Amino acid sequence: MITTVIFDMDGLLFDTERIYFDCYQKAAAEDGLDFTYELFESCVGISRADAANFIRQHFGPRADIEKMHARTGEIFEAYLAANGEVHFRPGAKEAVEFFYHRGLKVALASSNITRWVMYLLEKKDIKKYFSSVTTSDDVSHPKPDPEVYLKTAQKLGVDVSECLVFEDSVAGATAAITARMRTCVVPQIKQPTQYIRENAFKIYHSLQDIYPDMDELLS
Repeated sequence: MITTVIFDMDGLLFDTERIYFDCYQKAAAEDGLDFTYELFESCVGISRADAANFIRQHFGPRADIEKMHARTGEIFEAYLAANGEVHFRPGAKEAVEFFYHRGLKVALASSNITRWVMYLLEKKDIKKYFSSVTTSDDVSHPKPDPEVYLKTAQKLGVDVSECLVFEDSVAGATAAITARMRTCVVPQIKQPTQYIRENAFKIYHSLQDIYPDMDELLS
């Protein structure tokens, strides 16, 4: 029986991935570098440190990755400070509210940093629905390692078998599956790998599509 529903944030609840890509492009362009969409795909769903490693491998040792990463953060925070819009993904707010009002524990497990996570949850007025928020600041091993999901279950005092997870990225879905949680994938940027297709409980086009399967999802 499912008692707890855990959501990823970026790319699942919020349409932030395109904003991050734009910020990376602008930061790289300041140093005359072209930050491609293919490179951005490699960075989706993982920690900032792991993303920095991918970027370093792409641009080589002469590129100042620490500076680029810092500037990306500054550009994103400037976007937020200017009240730049962050949209929900289709059906995201409704899904969070649905599970909350059904009496289930609702949690967040994100690869993002706590400061940005809490800002976005508050900005979009959904922080009140979450019993637990776990971020990259709370773990030693980021997704695809299962630590963020295992820690979330531990914080809530629930067994992994009681947890239903919604993820959009390959790294995030791998983390949830490895944690032995019931994992549903709603891809945005990368399509699921064969491993994800073989091990995910369900794959959806949108969070709007989950309701016909609700009895099966929560059984």
